[in-house]
Amino acid sequence: MDLQINSKSRVSVHVQLEEQIKHLILTGSFAVGSRLPSIRAMAGFLRVNRNTVARVMSDLERAGYVESRRGSGVYVVEPPVDAEYLKRQEVVERVMDLAAAQGVPVEDLASALLARAGAEPSGKTPILFVECTPAELHQFSDELEAQLPVEVERVLLEDLAERVSDEERPPWRLAVTTFFHVHEVQEIVEPLGVETVALLAEATLESLRRLTELPEGTPVGVVGWGKTCMENLSRSIEGAGLDHLEFTEVQIEEVARTRELLGKVLAVVCSTVTAGRLREIMASESASLEGPRASGPTVPEIIEEDRTLDKGGMEMLGRMLRRLPRTGT
Repeated sequence: MDLQINSKSRVSVHVQLEEQIKHLILTGSFAVGSRLPSIRAMAGFLRVNRNTVARVMSDLERAGYVESRRGSGVYVVEPPVDAEYLKRQEVVERVMDLAAAQGVPVEDLASALLARAGAEPSGKTPILFVECTPAELHQFSDELEAQLPVEVERVLLEDLAERVSDEERPPWRLAVTTFFHVHEVQEIVEPLGVETVALLAEATLESLRRLTELPEGTPVGVVGWGKTCMENLSRSIEGAGLDHLEFTEVQIEEVARTRELLGKVLAVVCSTVTAGRLREIMASESASLEGPRASGPTVPEIIEEDRTLDKGGMEMLGRMLRRLPRTGT
C-alpha cells in the first residue's frame, strides 16, 4: 500500500493518505467504533493540506470505511470485505507457512517464484536510509533489509550533507527516511537525482488519536532525543492543533530537566527509542515523584510516537523497487 507522505512523489498525497488509513482500519489498528483524529489535527500532524484530508475522509465514507456523525466526528465502521485481497493474503500465508516448515528461506522462495513466472530476480538494490538517532537508524534499516531485497547504507541525518558532498553519481537507487525528515533529506539528495521515499511508522496516527482523547488541560511532556528530532516532533504536535493540552518540551539528554518534568505531567509523547531511556529514568525516580499525580498513577502514561515501519509501507517500497529500471553491470 502507498503509505508515504511525499509531495514530490508520483503518487498523490490524497492516495497515499487514503491507503494508509484503509490499511490501519483493515489491520485493526483503528478499531471499529473508534473515532479518528479531526481533519484539522490530522492535517497539521502530517503536514498536509486540510482540504486533502477532508476529501480523503469523504472518499473513505463513500467506500464504507468510516462514517461522519454530525457534531461528534468521524468514526470507523466495519470495513467492506475485499474477497480478492483476502484470497491473496491466504495464499501468501499458506505458501510462507509451507516454506518455513520445509526450511526454505523467504528470499529463495521469492526468487524461485519470479523465475517460474519468467522474471529474473534483480538481486539486492542499494538504497540510502536516513534517520536522526543511531538507535532508530539501525532498527529501521534492519527491518528494511529483513523484509526487502535491499542493501542499506545507514547515514545519520546530521552526517548526510557531508556524506554526499563528494558524490557525483550516488550509488543508491532510492533514499528512504521517515516522514518527519523527508523534506530535509529531499533538499540534500534530490539535486543528485536520487528520489526520496518517506515511510510512516505504525503508531503515528494512533498516538495522535490518543492525544486528542486526553482531557482538557492535561499536562503533557514532549520528550525528544536530539535537537532535530525534538523540533520535528514539536512541529507536528503544534500543527495538529491540540490546543486543549498543556505541553512542555525537554530533550532526554537533559536528565535533571526530564526528572523534573516527570513530576509535573500526566502523559509523555516521545519516540520508541526515547521511551526506553525515559522508562529507565522513571524507574529510578518513581518513588520520589510529586505533583498533580500524587493521588493518581505512579508514573505518567507514555504515548509512543512511533514503533516500527508499517507493513503497508514496506509493500509500497517493494513495488517501487520492482518498477525501477534495470541498471547495467
